Amino acid sequence: MRVLYVAAEVAPLIKTGGLADVAGALPAALRAAGHDVRVVMPRFRVLREQGVPVDGPIAATFLPLEERAEELRVSRLADSALPLYLLDIPAAFERAAIYGEEDDDRRFILFARGVLALMQHLREVDGWQPDVVHSNDWHSALVSNYIKTSYAYTYGHIATLFTIHNLAYQGQFTPATLSLAGLNAAGLIENSMGAGTAGSFNFMARGIVHSDYVNTVSPTYAQEIMTAEYGERLDGLLRERRDRVVGILNGIDTAAFDPATDPHIAAPYDAGKPSGKVRCKAALQREFGLPDGPRRPVLGIVSRLVEQKGLDLLDQVVPWLIRETDAQLVVLGSGHPHLQDAFLVHAASHPDRVAVRLGFDAALAQRVYAGADAFLMPSRFEPCGLGQMIALRYGSVPVVRATGGLNDTVHEGWEGNGFRFHPYDASHFSDAIGRALQAYRDPKSWALLQARGMREDNSWGQSAREYAELYARALRSIRT
Repeated sequence: MRVLYVAAEVAPLIKTGGLADVAGALPAALRAAGHDVRVVMPRFRVLREQGVPVDGPIAATFLPLEERAEELRVSRLADSALPLYLLDIPAAFERAAIYGEEDDDRRFILFARGVLALMQHLREVDGWQPDVVHSNDWHSALVSNYIKTSYAYTYGHIATLFTIHNLAYQGQFTPATLSLAGLNAAGLIENSMGAGTAGSFNFMARGIVHSDYVNTVSPTYAQEIMTAEYGERLDGLLRERRDRVVGILNGIDTAAFDPATDPHIAAPYDAGKPSGKVRCKAALQREFGLPDGPRRPVLGIVSRLVEQKGLDLLDQVVPWLIRETDAQLVVLGSGHPHLQDAFLVHAASHPDRVAVRLGFDAALAQRVYAGADAFLMPSRFEPCGLGQMIALRYGSVPVVRATGGLNDTVHEGWEGNGFRFHPYDASHFSDAIGRALQAYRDPKSWALLQARGMREDNSWGQSAREYAELYARALRSIRT
C-alpha cells in the first residue's frame, strides 16, 4: 500500500511532543512491513541552521494565497532509507518558532497546499501516487479538507486518515481564515457544530469532518473524547462520526529503550537476568544525591511539570509520602513555574527523600527508568502516553491514573503489570502508591511483576499492523 504520511514534526529532526515520536517511528515500522510509505514535513529554519543534509531542491513552485503567491522548494532528506520530503516555504517556516505565531493559520494553510503540490509533483515526475494520505493533528488537517472539496476531482480516489494526538490543541482562528484558505465554497461548517467551534475556523474540526477515518492514539482515549469531560467541545462532532473513530495504541522504540543494550545506564539487565537493575538503582540514588539503600523503594517520574500530567496531584501526595512511607522520590522535568518551585521546596525540606532535576535530559531519563522501582503517571488525561510503556520495558512498575492509553496498557490484579487509580484526587493516588509499596515488600512477587512487564511487546510492529488494517478500511469506504 502507498501511504503519504503528513506531520508538522518528525523525530529526531524536530520534536516538541509525542507527535514527533510517532511520526519518527510509525512510517518506518510500516515500511518494514512492506508498505511504500513516504513522509512530508515543513523545513523549519532550525533544520537549515543545524545543517540537516538534504538533496535538492528537487522541485519548486509557487503557492497561491489570496492575492499573493509564496515560494515552495521541495527537498528530500539525504541518506535516508525512508523517503522524507521537506517543504521549504520561507514565508511560513523561515523563522525561529515552530508553533505559536500570530499567523499560524496562514503558515499551515501554506503547508497543506504544499503537500498537495508535492503530490502533484510525485505523480507527474515519479509516477507515484498514494492510496492513503495520513495527516496528523491540526497542523495538517486541511490536507483532508482540500482533498475532499477543492481537489476532489483530482484526488477523490485517495483515502484520508486523520490522527488526533491531543484534542486540546485544535488550531482555532477567526472566520477570516476561511477566505485565507480559499474555502469559501465549502462554507463555514463550524457554525453548525455548537459552542466549541461556532464563529471560528477550526483546523481540527475540519480534519475530523473531511477524513474518511479518524483515529486517536489509544482505544480508551477514542471513547473519552466523545464525552463532554474530555471532548474539548468537539465531542458532539465526534459522536456524529463515532462509526469512523478508532483507537490504536502507540508503540515504543524497543531498540532505543532496551535495558540489555542501553549505553546510558549503569549496568545491563533483562527479564531473565535482572540483577543489573540493582546497580542501576544504586547509581541513580548517587546521581540524585539520595542515600543508598537497596531495599528502600525509589519512585521515579519523568514528565512535563504541568497539571495535565497530574503534577498538582503529586505535589499534594508528597507530604503523605514523607510521613507514612520510607520511599524516595526522583523527579525529572520542567514546566509551570509554580510546580517547579513546589518540588524544589519539597527537595529542600527533605533532601534525603526527594530529589529534583529541572529540564530534560534523554540519557538521564533512561537512567530514571532503569533505576526506579516504580514509575508514577497520575495524568489528568493522557491520549496514549509512552512513559508507562518505557517503564515496563525497564522493570519500573507503573502507578497510573486509569485514563486514555494508561488505562489500556496498565492493569492491576493477579496477572497485572502495575497499579491504577480512577478518581482524580490525592487520596486515591496515595492509595495506589500504598498498594505498590506493599507489594514491593514481597521481593519474589515484585520480581514476577517486574518480569511480566519487561516481557510485554509494546513495539511499533503491532501498531503498524493495525494502521495498515485501518488504511484498508478507509480505502474500502470510498470504493463502496
